[in-house]
Amino acid sequence: MRIGEVSRLTGFTPDTLRWYEKIGLISLEENGRTTGNYRTYSEEVLARLFLIKSVKNLGFSLKEIQLLLDLEEEQNLTCESISGVFNQKIEQVKNKIQALQELQVKLSDLVHTCPGNCKEHIQKGTIK
Repeated sequence: MRIGEVSRLTGFTPDTLRWYEKIGLISLEENGRTTGNYRTYSEEVLARLFLIKSVKNLGFSLKEIQLLLDLEEEQNLTCESISGVFNQKIEQVKNKIQALQELQVKLSDLVHTCPGNCKEHIQKGTIK
């Protein structure tokens, strides 16, 4: 399959596909180019891209995705190893939720306690 078709099927732009190739998330097979030097992608690469998309939609970074793909390549993608990676992500999400809740409280306090000219207080740094 050529890059346009893979792009259409996966929803990744051709630039994204090229980037994933450059950083090693996907790789072309040895004969992964046509005589006109167009990239061609195998069914295995297409399946890998769908996996990348699924994990990316769960909030994983490209670095974290690379870790999962490395585990898969090493035949170490077990329930235990996946659970470890997913538990780390769960902790990150919990921490982010807590930080966002704290920000929400601060913003709510500002809305309710902002005296007179809020712009002036923000510029002076007198609102905490």
